[in-house]
Amino acid sequence: MADDLRASIFQISQIEEATGQPSSEPADFASVRGWIGLAASERGLRMLTLPVADRETAVCTLRGYYPDAPIVPDDVTLLEVARQVRAYLVGELREFSVTLDLRGYTAFALAVWAAANRIAYGQTRTYRWIAEQAGGGGAGIYQAVGSALGANPVPLIIPCHRVVGSDGSLTGYAGGVEMKERLLALESGQAAFPGI
Repeated sequence: MADDLRASIFQISQIEEATGQPSSEPADFASVRGWIGLAASERGLRMLTLPVADRETAVCTLRGYYPDAPIVPDDVTLLEVARQVRAYLVGELREFSVTLDLRGYTAFALAVWAAANRIAYGQTRTYRWIAEQAGGGGAGIYQAVGSALGANPVPLIIPCHRVVGSDGSLTGYAGGVEMKERLLALESGQAAFPGI
């Protein structure tokens, strides 16, 4: 698997230039900023880092998981994923069409992510709902669900930000509760993702 990996780093505000796609961006697109990292194999996307304020942080995060993956700035697959991420963050895309490569993860994590992936754009579900969908029960199941969601290698695409506490509270998120709040606001139509 390691032999066919490649990675790329994109500045969200520059993705359109990199992909050559025409813009239909909202007037406040200039405020959408930050950097994302992507890694893929020939089978599909392996990692998407959440938007961060600077390139170095995006590179460090990506390198923490894939230290030897070559950076390929013009990889067609990664450019398409980046285009979809940008479109999502400006409110133009509700559903990703990205092939994923999730080899090496546990059956439980895959079941949790499959359940999270069934949560529709603009909707939320509880950790309990995810646990029931993943077929789990018993002591510690909600913590196990939270751990699996926290290990999600492709946030945004597998929308773990749509999972909330049983009282509707915004608990836990790998990118922080503030980012979770921003993403849910984006999906409720309040505004384009303001960036980092």
